[in-house]
Amino acid sequence: MIGQTLAVRRTLAGLLFGLAYACASLTIAGFLLQRTAFDPDNSADAADVVLGDSQVKAELVNFIADNTATELCPQVAPAPCDAATLRVLVATVASNPEGQQLMAKIVHDAHAHLIGEQDAPVQITGQQLVPIVRTQAAASLRPITLPVPKVTALDIANHTLDWLLPIAGIATLVFVGLGFTAHPERSALFKSLALGLLLLAVLAALLGYVVPKFVVPALSDSVWARVPARLADDSLPLLIGMELLLIGGALALLAGTGMMTRRRRWSTPVNTHRYNEERRWS
Repeated sequence: MIGQTLAVRRTLAGLLFGLAYACASLTIAGFLLQRTAFDPDNSADAADVVLGDSQVKAELVNFIADNTATELCPQVAPAPCDAATLRVLVATVASNPEGQQLMAKIVHDAHAHLIGEQDAPVQITGQQLVPIVRTQAAASLRPITLPVPKVTALDIANHTLDWLLPIAGIATLVFVGLGFTAHPERSALFKSLALGLLLLAVLAALLGYVVPKFVVPALSDSVWARVPARLADDSLPLLIGMELLLIGGALALLAGTGMMTRRRRWSTPVNTHRYNEERRWS
């Protein structure tokens, strides 16, 4: 009867810790997804990475040049000024680190509007254009509106993660506490922890790279949907390092579990009654 109770408690403890590791994996992997796909502040800080995408940079450069040339060029005459000249100038600004930081606010607002964090349209004011087009005359220009769509699927996913991740984090603590009250064996605890690390490795790869790299850009034809993909590529070395640590840790725990199981079998005393019966028959 006691053995059956212990077996039930071990099974229950393993289940509780398995749920805890699943929730923890969802929390950590979801945080990685937020950093790449749903964090406009991170996009602004990595404006150089975002503008390193040729399509994103070309979209922004052409839009600014084409929408300011008509009003701006008459104000800077007799200096040569037309849309083509402005494209070259703005492209030069967008290619150096200082200029990329000037465009960080535009990148932030475009990403925020794409994922539904900003309802207002993405506008570039005359004051923002002054250091970009290198003339004070741009200060008097009317704001121009950057055509960035709001992607409904990203809006839903963004707001879902906002409330799902705290719940998953709290559930992790609850399941860990309940698991310890069940007094699991170390081997069962290590095995469930190893499986949890493997689950975290899978979810981190999916949510930290595959989703922002391939899924998000497929949801919209706008080049601004490529922003999460650029951030995912930028964080790929860190993700690979994390994957190696998680998988290595899981394999080490599984190996340790196997050694503990074998050691327990060898240290278990032989049943004396069974030994006497075997001698009698021999």
